[in-house]
Amino acid sequence: MWESIILTLAATAGNNIGKVLQKKGTVILPPLSFKLKIIRAYALNKTWAIGFLMDIVGALLMLRALSLAPVSVIQPVSGCGLAILSVFSHFYLKEVMNAVDWMGITLAGIGTIGVGAGGEEQKASSISILHLPWLVFIIAILFVLLNGWIRIFRRHRREQEMMEYEVVEEIMYGLESGILFG
Repeated sequence: MWESIILTLAATAGNNIGKVLQKKGTVILPPLSFKLKIIRAYALNKTWAIGFLMDIVGALLMLRALSLAPVSVIQPVSGCGLAILSVFSHFYLKEVMNAVDWMGITLAGIGTIGVGAGGEEQKASSISILHLPWLVFIIAILFVLLNGWIRIFRRHRREQEMMEYEVVEEIMYGLESGILFG
């Protein structure tokens, strides 16, 4: 189990850091097209090529991890890649982070690894097809309520020209995303 968790951490680090390196490498490159001259420019750009290789190696490591453990363990641990990306961004891209950011990154990393380590393969439970319309109905109601709440806060913010409600909007959008992802 721990081998698959370590492989997943390496894989998600490779994927995320590889994409950042690719993006950084494209700063001096023309837009990607299928012209041989442009493909050669990408292939010869050291930063882009290293990022591309890290991304590919990360994908291969993820496949190996998935062969060793169930998806219910691998997927939560792969969420730790965002914490790894934050640390990489701080040191490589020189992004500034305060103590709250570091605490959040640490908790996110520990939490996702903990969820993955605590996961185990479970027996599939049967769900009646008659319950699916109720599930869809409840999700639709949640979206309607959250969107209504967003509109109310947005109108209130415009009337009073307050900026504090942006955080509330972001939280509600996060809730909607979580519901949809779930």
